[in-house]
Amino acid sequence: MTIVSAGDLIGAWRLERWSLVHDDGRPTAFPLGSDARGMIIYTPGGEVSATLMRAAGTPASAAEKATGFGDSFAYAGRYEVRDTAVFHSIEIATDPALVGITSTRYIELDGDRLVLSGPDFTAGTGRTQRIEWRRVTRA
Repeated sequence: MTIVSAGDLIGAWRLERWSLVHDDGRPTAFPLGSDARGMIIYTPGGEVSATLMRAAGTPASAAEKATGFGDSFAYAGRYEVRDTAVFHSIEIATDPALVGITSTRYIELDGDRLVLSGPDFTAGTGRTQRIEWRRVTRA
């Protein structure tokens, strides 16, 4: 993997796909549906903010409700890039249990496409998160 700098992440990224990959081979799950919407923003000052939501009018299935994310999910805090990973230190979140944790996301960057993957927020869930983003470009 290529080493990435914080400068490579600065800006806004639009969600393309958020999935949970299960270690035991169960089918991939989509916590907010396969058509979820969202944005993550990295600032030059080291702040990160992520907001994800279920697409309007898309009801959650029983399996999606079981993931525990409801209809939306958001957090904000600080970030730091080291080698091939970004560390999000969560300061505020829609799920208060996440406040104070640092999540590890491994970075795959290819042009305007960013993939962040890594362990679930809570240890022992047997699943990995994979979040695919595309850089927001304004004309």
